[in-house]
Amino acid sequence: MRVDKEQISGVRFMFTIVLYLESSALLTGFLIPVTRHESWLTVLSGLIVSIPVIALFRAIMLMFPDMNLIQVLERVFGPVLGKVLGLSYIWWFLNLTSLNLRDLGDLTKIVILKDTPALVLMVLCIIVTSYAVRYGIKVVTWYSALFMTLGFAILAISVLLVMNQIRFENFLPVFSLPIKKYLHSTHMISTIPLGELMVIMMMTPNVRMSRKDATKYIFGGYFLGGATLLITIIRDIGVLGPTMGLFALPSLMTLRLVRLGEALSRMEILFAIALISQLAFKVMFLHYISVITIAQMFNVRDYKRISLVTGALVIAYGLTLYDNIVDHAVSAQVFAPVFWVIFEMLIPLIVFVTAKLRKLPEIRGT
Repeated sequence: MRVDKEQISGVRFMFTIVLYLESSALLTGFLIPVTRHESWLTVLSGLIVSIPVIALFRAIMLMFPDMNLIQVLERVFGPVLGKVLGLSYIWWFLNLTSLNLRDLGDLTKIVILKDTPALVLMVLCIIVTSYAVRYGIKVVTWYSALFMTLGFAILAISVLLVMNQIRFENFLPVFSLPIKKYLHSTHMISTIPLGELMVIMMMTPNVRMSRKDATKYIFGGYFLGGATLLITIIRDIGVLGPTMGLFALPSLMTLRLVRLGEALSRMEILFAIALISQLAFKVMFLHYISVITIAQMFNVRDYKRISLVTGALVIAYGLTLYDNIVDHAVSAQVFAPVFWVIFEMLIPLIVFVTAKLRKLPEIRGT
């Protein structure tokens, strides 16, 4: 049983991948305390070493083109172990949704609505995302192209407007840190947010694309989204230099340095609103993934009924995760890179190897 029978085009699927990564660019400050001005190198290396992981996701999707992740787990491991692993993924998807919702609430409070409690902002966001989730994958991904284009425009404009403030010496010296620092930082960016793209495995039967198109759209989305992460951190390092480590949100500080005369001296608010909209899209997408996963796991035929309940659970859980953005950054450096590997790399690898050993039929796509 597939709970959401709607389908989207391969192009929209690619836009969704791009936007998922693009919306994470504002929150890459957790790398700075580890590799400082050389963080751009670890983003680049993270993009390279994550290619086999993305290829693994693609391979599993092509092996089981008519099944989402929960169905694949039960097909490969049987109903008992498959459901146990499915329950663990429910927790992980809810965790991702809660973390990003909390970031959205905190960011909106910092930038725009300083006197509004983060809880109020989180509730308002979930009401909107619950409404979209009830209408399925088509509505959830409807504005992906618009927000993606908006993100590219913001990045290009901001780079041009701070070009005169970028200092080449801010990137020097290179390779001056212990090797374990580079490995740690590369591992972090490989798991947050690159490895998180395994959420697309819940969308497999909802995407219309051939085997050839799968490679084009998955890797096209990956490289375009990854490029925004790389350019963003290069921009921030070039502008902020050694002071970058002083800020929880260095990208926001860079945008605050954008000035076009006195009348447009606070352009970062306009940029931040657009970036917050992107993060809201990511929350909506993860909310949808969580709802579909729960519905698939427990055979809920009408997944629309649980969208609000799932949203309430996401809010409640999000309030318990950490006290502020700084604590979240610490968690991203210590906790997440270790545990995320289980869901992003270890289990998918075991799925792939087990399916090959059991000689499960590889169903050809269209």
